[in-house]
Amino acid sequence: LVELSTYTLLLYGTIRFFNLEINWEKKLVDSKVAFTYHEFTTWLRTVTLPLVGLGFLSLSWEILVALYRCSCIPGCFPKLWTTLQWAIFTTAALAMFAISLVPFTYIDHESNGKLWPGVHRMFGAVERFQVVNSYGLFRRMTGVGGRPEVVLEGSYDKETWTELEFMYKPGNVSVAPPILAPHQPRLDWQMWFAALAPHTSSPWFASLVQRLLQGKGD
Repeated sequence: LVELSTYTLLLYGTIRFFNLEINWEKKLVDSKVAFTYHEFTTWLRTVTLPLVGLGFLSLSWEILVALYRCSCIPGCFPKLWTTLQWAIFTTAALAMFAISLVPFTYIDHESNGKLWPGVHRMFGAVERFQVVNSYGLFRRMTGVGGRPEVVLEGSYDKETWTELEFMYKPGNVSVAPPILAPHQPRLDWQMWFAALAPHTSSPWFASLVQRLLQGKGD
């Protein structure tokens, strides 16, 4: 029942906050972000610290369950040995949890600033070892307000222009995204970065356009 309620809540939130609608004429599911960047950051600020508390409660529960299991082991020496192991692993788990709070709260700088200074010092002491880090290679994608894209167009008569479709880069919104894992479409991937900065930051882009004008296939 709890699992069903969770999935129902996720479905409701997805429909509401992404404004999902079925277009029966085109047989498509239309979506549009139904919240602003300010609303999103406010929501992050609201849930970040409660999520930290939830994580601490979950960890505390596991620690107490492990301690109870240690107490149920028969024999004095085995019980003492397992309790010693429990103490060591509990200390390590609490330390890992504490230092992981720093990269976890990077997503909201206000919450990050509310962490105990000792946690920041602990993280700074082990940061060079990469013990913990923020989840994902690119944990922050292009903003909620939209993703800029570079659009290339070609023409034979310099009057009628046609957009050049890439195999993997976002383009035609009526076409389903292709499945490409584990392939890495390097050109399509680099086009994303080319749209986020001036052309001087992507000198390869001018070479790409030149090769297209020359009709080169490589």
